[in-house]
This record gives sequence, structure tokens and C-alpha cells, in this order.
Amino acid sequence: MKLSELKFLNIKFKQHPTRNLKMEYIDKPNAIGVMVLDEKEEKTLLVDQYRPGTDSHLLEIPAGIIEEGETAKSTLERELREETGYTIDDVEIIYEAKEPLTSSPGYTTEKLYIYIVKLKNNKIKPLELKLDDTEDLTTKWLKLNEMEKIATDMKSLLTYYMYINRNKK
Repeated sequence: MKLSELKFLNIKFKQHPTRNLKMEYIDKPNAIGVMVLDEKEEKTLLVDQYRPGTDSHLLEIPAGIIEEGETAKSTLERELREETGYTIDDVEIIYEAKEPLTSSPGYTTEKLYIYIVKLKNNKIKPLELKLDDTEDLTTKWLKLNEMEKIATDMKSLLTYYMYINRNKK
């Protein structure tokens, strides 16, 4: 594979502003991450998928790239439907990021918009998943208090900590 064949990653270079250094970074589209909770906020819906960076399957919150012409909110609606089978009408948004978080500023331009939603009713049945050609995932409900033991990616754990600490001041 050639670098020019990459779909989502573009290697770029910048000159350091005060030193004579050429710095490389990855120009990557922004993304959303969404923690889906059940109506009673006792469980969360995670996606199980293979990740090449860890060469393993991970349980993560649903997430996806903001495509050209989309907003973070429209991406939330699309990813929720595609990866979980639920629609935006099935959930209540209980947290919406005011500003995106820079995921790894040392090497990528990607910013992540975090959402936390909960089902309006646990009796709602999800529709069939609408996965992209490059996706192969399944969903799994997990007790919320198991999240810290099972999730290992930063976006999922950060969103979990944001949820449990949202009312503390």
C-alpha cells in the first residue's frame, strides 16, 4: 500500500515555530464518541471490534469520523444508527461536549466530540446494524460498574469518567 492510498490519514510536515526542526504529524478528520446507557443508567452498550493498532479485539464506546459535510451532531445520529441500531429518537442526550477534545496533539490533528446518551425506554429494540464495508463489529451490553475493568481505550474510559464525575464540583 502506498501512502497516497490511505483513506483517512495524511502525513504532513510543519516547521517548528522557534527551532529549526521539521515536525511530522497526521492530518486526520475529527470524530465523535458516544456512551450509550440503558434507561436506568446501569449498563452501557459497547462495540466489540478488531483494532489493528493493538492487534486485538477491543470493547469500546461507539465512535466514528465526521465525514465531509457533516456536523458532530449529524455524525452522532449516523454512528448511533449504524453501530448500535438505535436512532436519535430512541435516546436522550444527557451530555454533549461544548468543545472537542484533542485526542493526541503530539502527532494528530484529530479532535473528538464526546456525547453521553441514554435510552428513553429499555423496551426499545435496536434496528439491524448498518455497518460500513470496513467495519466488522458486534454490540454488547455491559454493567456500567465493569467499564473500568474491561475498556482499555482512552476515549471509552475518559467518557466513563466524565459520566461518573459529571455532577461533582
